[in-house]
Amino acid sequence: AAAQAGAATAASGGAVPAEAVKPQSLAATLLGKAPLTPANELPDLDPNTPQATLSNTARLLTTVLSTAQSGGAAQLALVGKSALFGNAAPATEQLAQKLQDTISQSGLFYESHVTEWAKGERTLPELMREPQMQRMLQGGENAARAAANGPDLSAAQLINQQLHTHEQGRVQWNGEAWPGQPMQWEIRRDQREGRQDQGGADGEPEQIWRSGVRFRFPTLGAVSASVTLIGGQVHIQVQADDGGTADTLRAYAGQLEQAMEAAGAPLSSLTIAQETP
Repeated sequence: AAAQAGAATAASGGAVPAEAVKPQSLAATLLGKAPLTPANELPDLDPNTPQATLSNTARLLTTVLSTAQSGGAAQLALVGKSALFGNAAPATEQLAQKLQDTISQSGLFYESHVTEWAKGERTLPELMREPQMQRMLQGGENAARAAANGPDLSAAQLINQQLHTHEQGRVQWNGEAWPGQPMQWEIRRDQREGRQDQGGADGEPEQIWRSGVRFRFPTLGAVSASVTLIGGQVHIQVQADDGGTADTLRAYAGQLEQAMEAAGAPLSSLTIAQETP
């Protein structure tokens, strides 16, 4: 009606105020272009027709989208179901393998691992340890649970985590290093423009890997450590909330440097400081 009134005013030579002409919404534009069915050709609605329901697939997609839109930090981080190791100090090789398996077998890289399996580069038992395969083995239980309580929310959260990891180039893990000791762990991939004087070929981006952990110990307080790998260089930064803790850690800096040297990864830099509030 407003458009017709504006057209009539314009036809009569009158000016049309700009605020009087409202742009059509997208829905109105699409509706104007859609073929309309006359009312007498519409099918009759049977009052006994059952109410429409969503399929399990549609409900699962709805849950995935809802989970992705909520974007909570807890949902974007992997949550460890058990401590990485017991109270006894593990061997360095065992600890390194445990850390690697924790991320590799989390399900974040399942599709690429399936590709490796198809090429013969990964065994089936290795693939069976990942959450997606475990969920397939429990298909009957999952179907019964979905029928009773709706789709499995953990599957939607894992998909959300995969998308977040791919987009941000970052993996977050929250759990226990050993029983009763919480740990926050983050792995991030960055890149910077490569330079020929630093080994970069024709400005090829140089990959930078960062791995950081944060603890809160009963005696030492909050301590965080960040390891940065740039090519063959290893840089470690350690920060403590307490100045006395930072002094204690500096007293063992020489042992850390010797251990890294013996492992074939000499430190390019080591910084131990008190974290600024």
